[in-house]
Amino acid sequence: MAAISTIRFIETKDQVVFLTFDDGPEPIFTPLALAALKRYQSQATWFILGQQAEQNMEILTDICEAGHDIGVHSYNHVSLTGLPLGQIIQQLERTKALINKATGRFWPFFRPPNGAYNNKVLEAAELTGFLWNVMWSVDPRDYRSSPQQIINHILMNLHPGTIIVLHEVTPSTTQALPILLQEIGKRGYRARSLSQYLTEDK
Repeated sequence: MAAISTIRFIETKDQVVFLTFDDGPEPIFTPLALAALKRYQSQATWFILGQQAEQNMEILTDICEAGHDIGVHSYNHVSLTGLPLGQIIQQLERTKALINKATGRFWPFFRPPNGAYNNKVLEAAELTGFLWNVMWSVDPRDYRSSPQQIINHILMNLHPGTIIVLHEVTPSTTQALPILLQEIGKRGYRARSLSQYLTEDK
């Protein structure tokens, strides 16, 4: 069994960034995000909640068919650090199974709710088959920022390999995304999915 690695950015000289969306899939935001990503020939990675997936299985399929990655956030956004090992595994396995049901695939990417983890959480993720505990290097705090603030913060922190955390249930993010993708492109960057740069053999 391969050991899980925690990452906050990806070492690369390519002018690429990695957009990640937490807390979905969501019936309004996700289709809008998919449309914007398609328009700007970009890819992203979703970190989904199992309870959201159960209500939006077709959207999970759409994410996969559009060429994006789907990682596990948890089942219901509970703080995993306070749970027994078996319950953490249950959170991850349940969500992983929903992804497989909708897509027939498994991506080895995990992100704990609120980015909170300890050795027990990492052990559970490793036992569940995950290779990457994906944190972030840029957080525009989209849940309390205006669309322009989100865009400005990300553009000020553009570097090759940056991992950006965004949230699906935030209206500001929905409004910011098309402009953000356009501005990233003007600066010579492209948004890519994690699987395009992280391989299972590490």
